[in-house]
Amino acid sequence: MIDSALAQTINWTTSLSPKLMEELVSIAQVKHNLTTSELEGSDIAHQGISFILKGTVAVCLQTPNLKTVNSVVVGKGCWFGGFEESDNVSDYKPFFISQIDPVSIVHFKNSQLERIASNNVEIYKWFHGMSFDVKAKWLQAQIIMSANTLSRVIYLLLEVANNRPKLQGEIPKIMISQQQISRITGIARQRVNEAIKQLEKDSMVELGRSCIYLTNIAALSSKLDSVDLSISDPRSFFFESQIKGWV
Repeated sequence: MIDSALAQTINWTTSLSPKLMEELVSIAQVKHNLTTSELEGSDIAHQGISFILKGTVAVCLQTPNLKTVNSVVVGKGCWFGGFEESDNVSDYKPFFISQIDPVSIVHFKNSQLERIASNNVEIYKWFHGMSFDVKAKWLQAQIIMSANTLSRVIYLLLEVANNRPKLQGEIPKIMISQQQISRITGIARQRVNEAIKQLEKDSMVELGRSCIYLTNIAALSSKLDSVDLSISDPRSFFFESQIKGWV
């Protein structure tokens, strides 16, 4: 159970009755500072619904042969996971989570959500609101899969930067390895390496220890000018920063 103060910080995506809110708050569990092994080694993506209090993860859709076919980056204030009734549970687990920045979450277990749903159909309004909230990200992610390797790598880097805290004058630092980029995007490690080396050669990024500095956001953003980003544009944080005079 979480306290009322924490409950008020959660973006519930839609208005809910006091009764349902009380029921959801009563089953919510806070999981602080999850390690990579705790998050990626668990089945949390299929055990219910989670709200991110801090941190960044990539939620990846994969085929039965474990090839990534789609992924979205979500950070503070976002939801991931989904509700699945026990009668419909299958052995196939299509999603996996790749942690980028250590996360703390509020988690709602499937079994407890199912109990509430059996007596209060209003909860499906909440499920619909959450699915609608992230729909644009998944649709845009599907479009970007048809772009070239360089564009897909840049898109991921900007997506991560867009979901991290922004500090005035700071060069965005992405705590991600090239192996992790490969796993999240489904692009072969060698091709990811080639793309990163090209960006480094063009002075758009600098490589650190298991991290990448985005040293020229403007140039990186311009590389996506020919890509259809009409549904969800990860460059929005750069345009906002320009207006504020941060970059």
